[in-house]
Amino acid sequence: MKITCPNCGFARDVDEKNLPPKAVMATCPKCKHRFKFRESTPAFLAEEPIAPKETGQEHEATPTLEPTPPQSPIQEEPPGDLWSELEALNETTSGESNQAAESQEPALPLWERVDSGYATAFVQTILDMFKNPRHFFSSMPMGHGYIKPLIFFLIIIEAVAISQALWQVLGILPPSFFAESMHQSFQTLIALVLYPLQVIIFLFVDTAICFSFLRLFKADTKGFEGTFRAEVYSSVPMLLMIIPHIGLPLAMIGVTVYKFLGLKHIHGASSKQVISVMILPMLIAMAVAILLILLTQNHV
Repeated sequence: MKITCPNCGFARDVDEKNLPPKAVMATCPKCKHRFKFRESTPAFLAEEPIAPKETGQEHEATPTLEPTPPQSPIQEEPPGDLWSELEALNETTSGESNQAAESQEPALPLWERVDSGYATAFVQTILDMFKNPRHFFSSMPMGHGYIKPLIFFLIIIEAVAISQALWQVLGILPPSFFAESMHQSFQTLIALVLYPLQVIIFLFVDTAICFSFLRLFKADTKGFEGTFRAEVYSSVPMLLMIIPHIGLPLAMIGVTVYKFLGLKHIHGASSKQVISVMILPMLIAMAVAILLILLTQNHV
């Protein structure tokens, strides 16, 4: 049943079975307008036969009816009571939904569960992660190894590497700094082999750093594997790098957001803990870089 305020249009859906049986009026919590949200059920007067009085006569006495005192009219719910009950009902339903979601059995991403149809599983895993990252990361079990997540990561990196090599061949993107003076075949080799290798090394180094800081802030609950899985599956936005020029900044933003969600929901850490884990290493690296620059200038 949908209850709508005729004055301001505020509306709410509610199961009619959960409404108080005598409630017919409500006060809108938004504009305070009092209105009738359904027709009241008519109360019928009950009539009960009265036993005939004994008069000593043999013939049957005519029964008489005594009027039953009129029943009190249906009491309306006080203003605001109905909406208070609806609010409580809404909170209860929401709480039950959250408990049901949290009580779901842990489930590996589809990519790690299938033995065939890997292309479909790869795409569906990406969609699942984007659709509900909270459930995707929080329901992920541990103890299933590193191989399949690493292959998932490699596919993403190779897709990016191939697209980068293609854009460089077409002249849409310039070659990398190290490959600028090399032959085109060597540039392709660097894009398809050395670039993925470099990113994989960075993946494990970054995982180790995040894991160390999670332990420092007492936020580690799923070990190194949990941090590794957060890093792997939060790398999905790197696919945006397939788009030349604008893809890189979009990918960096996406990876940062989903890395935050992954670490938070896999380890069950607080937002402050995860932000500290992600920011402190960057601040330390910047401080070290500035210190090295200053030392170099002093020696020169």
